[in-house]
Amino acid sequence: MPTDSLRPRPARAPLPSRAISTFSARFNAAAEAASPKLSTPTTDPGEDAAAKAPAAEPKSSCAPGTVLNGLNFLKGKQDPVALADEQYPEWLWKCLEYPEKLQSADAGAADEFSKSKKQRRIAAKKQRVLEAKILASGDVEALAPKIPLQHQTVNLPDGGDGSVSAVLETAARREQLKKAMRMERKAQIKEANYLKSM
Repeated sequence: MPTDSLRPRPARAPLPSRAISTFSARFNAAAEAASPKLSTPTTDPGEDAAAKAPAAEPKSSCAPGTVLNGLNFLKGKQDPVALADEQYPEWLWKCLEYPEKLQSADAGAADEFSKSKKQRRIAAKKQRVLEAKILASGDVEALAPKIPLQHQTVNLPDGGDGSVSAVLETAARREQLKKAMRMERKAQIKEANYLKSM
């Protein structure tokens, strides 16, 4: 017989009182859910409704006071303990919600030249649906190719009369042109970098 099996095992540390109370609360809740429901109520329905107010649905899957085993990453420290839902910041509950991608005409045109075959196919399908809608409406001129703002030969307004509205319109048009040129330069740089990496 090996001598290892005769060695006394080290004593385990007792469970913290919080863990025991959490376990007993969960066990009682499970036992109550599994117990059969009686057809005739044992208490007055009015008292029962008053006693059980509709509680807000908990956002967290852990009850407050639960020891979160294995989440400690600091040497010599204990595992963290779950807090009540109100003690966490509001942004925590929205971390896994992904905002919908903003769909614009420029983004759809950019996907047409994506490196991904799937993205190109989706962009081509969107374009075909758009063209079918335009043809159905009878507006054939809308199918004419759009010249990007940075390639147009139209003069920008110069704010001729000096009024506030004319100056603001000039500034807005210049800002639009600047953004369009910047986006085109970024696209050219991305394409050049991609071709260099091949």
